[in-house]
Parts: sequence; structure tokens; C-alpha cells
Amino acid sequence: MQNKEQFEELFRNNYGQMLRLSMLIVKDEDESKDIVSDIFTEIWDGAINPYVDKPKSYLMMCVRNRCLDLLNHKRIKERVSRLLILDSSLPAINNDTPDMQRLRDIVDTLLSARDRQVLIMKYERKMKYREISDELKISQVAVYKHLSQALKTLKANFK
Repeated sequence: MQNKEQFEELFRNNYGQMLRLSMLIVKDEDESKDIVSDIFTEIWDGAINPYVDKPKSYLMMCVRNRCLDLLNHKRIKERVSRLLILDSSLPAINNDTPDMQRLRDIVDTLLSARDRQVLIMKYERKMKYREISDELKISQVAVYKHLSQALKTLKANFK
């Protein structure tokens, strides 16, 4: 941050447009205000420097990137929530029952190799999503997708 007058001018000239852009992307007034306020806080603290050739373009790019990050975070959070719901809705199975053998048959015959591998790593080896993604060298989102597909298949075929 260079000086108070320069900061105030930057704020007055850009806040409205930054807020409108944020509202267009995230469609939530409170979150939009938070995004724009966070950007100006970082400018004030010196964490980012918008005093470049085109400060308006730079600020709008900052808003766009923050909004996209927020939306991406929300999508991942929703996926995890759906997986937890799927996970908790599977029937409890006792290891000594014929149901357990039936479940293993379904896992062995109906699941793809990757879905089966992710399912086993998660539930038999009790690995975390991050550990699975690291070991298989795939993204966590891919782990969520494979696990979700496996659980859907099990649920559909185990009724």
C-alpha cells in the first residue's frame, strides 16, 4: 500500500464494479461483499499490489479468481456431503452372514477395477481421501467420484 489517499481513490473508483462482478458470479450479496472486502484488506496490508499498469483490470481479475475459488470450494463441499449421505445409507452387514458374501460378490463382479480399489482402500484399509489420492496418483475429486460410483452400484444391487 502506497498511501491512504491513493487507497481511498482506488476504493471509490472500483468498489461498485467489483461488487457487481462478484454478485454476477456468486449470486450472494454477503459473500460478494466479503470477497471484495478481503481484496481491499489485502491491498491495505500490502499482500497484493494493484498499482500496476491497469489497476481496474487487475482488481476485476482478483474478484473473478476469488469468486471461482469460492464456487469450487462449495462444489467440493457438496460432493463430500453427498458421499457422506451415501456412505451412511448403506446397510450394516455382519461379517458372518450370507449378506457379506453377497456384498463381496457384487464388489468383485460389478465394480470397475478402480472403483473396487478405492472402495477397499477406504473401507478395509481405512485410508483417508488424501492418502488414497496420493497412493493412486489421482486427484481427491477422482477419489470421490470412484467411491461415489462404487457406493451407488452397491446400494442399487444390494437391496
